[in-house]
Amino acid sequence: MAGQSASGLLIAGKDTPLPLKDISVEAEVKGYVLGLQSTLKYCNDSPDPVEVLFRFPVEQSHAVVGLTAVIDGRRIRAEVREKEEARAAYDDAIASGRSAAFAEEKSGDVFSISLGNLPPQKEAEIQLQLVGELPIDAEGGVRFSLPTTLKPRYTPAGSSDPLAPVPSGDSDQVEQASVAGAHSFQMKVLDAEDVAEVTSPTHAIAVAKEGEGLRVSLSEQKPSSKDLVILIRHKAPHTLKAVVESGITTSRENVFMSSPAVMVNFFPEFPNEEAACEFIFLVDRSGSMSGGFIRSARETLTLFLKSIPEGSYINIIGFGSRYEKLFDQSVPYSQATLDKATSHSQTMKADLGGTELLPPLKYIFGLKTLAGFPRQIFVLTDGSVSNTSACIEAVRKNAHSARCFTFGIGSGASTALVEGLARAGSGTAEFVKEGERLQPKVVRSLKRALQPAVTDVSVSFEVHKKFEVLQSPPTLPPVFNGEKMVVYAVLKPTTATPAGKVSGKAILQGKMLGKNLKTTVPFQILPSSPEAHTLPTVHHLAAKALIKDWQTMGGRDSKEIVQLSVESSVISSRTAFIAVDEESSEPVAGAMKTWDVKARFSAQFSNYSSLDSDDDSDSEFDNLFSHSHVRCASFDEDDLKEELEEGGAFFAETNKSTPPAPAALSPVKHSKPRVFMKGEFREPRMVLKGEKARVVSKPTAPATGLASFIDLQQANGSWETSSALTEKLLDHSNPAALLEACPVKCEGPLSAVWATVLVLTRLRLGYSDQQEEWELIATKAESWLRRQQLPTGATLEELYQAAEKLLA
Repeated sequence: MAGQSASGLLIAGKDTPLPLKDISVEAEVKGYVLGLQSTLKYCNDSPDPVEVLFRFPVEQSHAVVGLTAVIDGRRIRAEVREKEEARAAYDDAIASGRSAAFAEEKSGDVFSISLGNLPPQKEAEIQLQLVGELPIDAEGGVRFSLPTTLKPRYTPAGSSDPLAPVPSGDSDQVEQASVAGAHSFQMKVLDAEDVAEVTSPTHAIAVAKEGEGLRVSLSEQKPSSKDLVILIRHKAPHTLKAVVESGITTSRENVFMSSPAVMVNFFPEFPNEEAACEFIFLVDRSGSMSGGFIRSARETLTLFLKSIPEGSYINIIGFGSRYEKLFDQSVPYSQATLDKATSHSQTMKADLGGTELLPPLKYIFGLKTLAGFPRQIFVLTDGSVSNTSACIEAVRKNAHSARCFTFGIGSGASTALVEGLARAGSGTAEFVKEGERLQPKVVRSLKRALQPAVTDVSVSFEVHKKFEVLQSPPTLPPVFNGEKMVVYAVLKPTTATPAGKVSGKAILQGKMLGKNLKTTVPFQILPSSPEAHTLPTVHHLAAKALIKDWQTMGGRDSKEIVQLSVESSVISSRTAFIAVDEESSEPVAGAMKTWDVKARFSAQFSNYSSLDSDDDSDSEFDNLFSHSHVRCASFDEDDLKEELEEGGAFFAETNKSTPPAPAALSPVKHSKPRVFMKGEFREPRMVLKGEKARVVSKPTAPATGLASFIDLQQANGSWETSSALTEKLLDHSNPAALLEACPVKCEGPLSAVWATVLVLTRLRLGYSDQQEEWELIATKAESWLRRQQLPTGATLEELYQAAEKLLA
């Protein structure tokens, strides 16, 4: 059985050990910059040589900058070459019986490694070095995320994608296998004096002081199918900073790496000012959104609708294999349209099939814009598409008339798609992993959409005249409150490098609300030294940014891109890593077998029809799994029954004649079930036995907690006295008791004033930990209160005091 194997990693349906034995990760964080080394350990226990194909997700803001192979004790460091040349070298090595490794970027966020001719009964180790920029989370903390999921991509009819699932039977020469996430993890956070706290919303971690930094480790070092998220909060996050990295003297012949590099971080904070807009919420309703995803989307969409200001325009569009719009065009925000939109959001289902985003984007951009109402598009998706570039290009072409804010929900969301859309549409991207709440991230983006931005942004560098400045990006988008901007500069000497320390400064300029802004940050360039830094993180990130600029904006030929990629060890679409074992005295004997090792993913499917339907018909569901006996390896039946009782979306019934599940897919019992807070995401899970399964859907439960108060708010921001509100405030349904507690005579419009004061008081007393979620609805309510006329002698302060006394 699978659970009895010493390796713990098996070929699905076979009692054959998987050659990938272990994954370990070591990370180093300085400010917003990440350096990371991942070690993959293989062992070929079979009598034949094998080729292992391994793919894993890489954040789009990260870059793989180093690859070292250790084969049977021999260390081989890979080098970057032009891709076709590297591929030819790999094929030649395999054909001649030598061990070799080949690695390439398959797309913007997927990295692929081929380890060929791993000798029988021998061990091999692949060491990967990555660098990356770290995003800012909804609360202002630096966010580190280690993904474990590579989700199959939905491929529209007529298109092709090398990462799309391949139907079984197309190739009987490639064994399929899966592997869990990192087995061990360590992180070092530098400059501890600048750090306020280090936490994780997904895992139990241990944090200890180590020298001038902090050492972060997992409390339990064991494989996990859940993405690891670590949040690092700095004491002064809004300070303009410049990180300088000197050149490497050992690479003097390498002009790029021997030149100093500068990274400027700008994370502004300025007062809020709201404006009415046109809001279009584009929500993924494909089958993979079933369960916890679609429930959280419903609750979040209701919060979104209640939070937007009066005078705006709204529309909701669901997309899958087709798209459905609530209104033919955006409509004025009123009580009637709010009621219709809220009712729609609360009954929304994941019933639209696959994930085709381009058609609804084209529809939106074909609509005439509303004069005086900036168009803001909010895209929520849990998956990825094969035509990512076409979707991003559609947004980029219309960026002059529409901004795009995106939300990647769950561990399978494509960073290339989510970040690419936001970047092209001058918006922002947010990601929500299991155990996190989507609501505060949506409200944060809504705040940005309502606020003015720093426009006409430019960054210039004043340095010694002997330096030529190579800057990325050359032009800058608007910068919004709470949004990080990063600019790189490589200072290439035009003549001899100046001796000693050299001073310089970065000058940031822009405009906000008609006023000119200017900020300067000085820095010093230290002399080049081989000991200056073990991993030239800023150089690598600057190279990645420049390569991206050159590939997307043009102006540079392919030779220049390849040259920079080779010099910096940052691969591009035209280059790849290649390592060949030249030291082995004898070729590897035997016919090589290929094993395709995919990053493990939960039971999330991107092309089924509906897993959240009330329809008892199971024909479409049966067709999908008529040849499959799927059993989730991290969720047993008791867990699933508990999930259903808490509002789970589906449960599988068993036929009388049930074939046994494959041994390699047997369930694994948890020692202690994960406890989830209301509104947190849970990855979709399913248990299917036999050839037939019927979806059982539980009706949507009434909203509770914060959501119950949000549901009752009116479009103008007020609350009205009602039995429902009284029950939530006083645990009984007699509105008269609510009015009797008012310190002034509550008649007519004043009853709504009192009800609104009571709810705002309840939010502050009972939901202070969720303030970011209700902040905008409270702002709208307070604005409404200020416009109301109170009886002579009565004040809002008096009403708030009475409300606090009643509810405390």
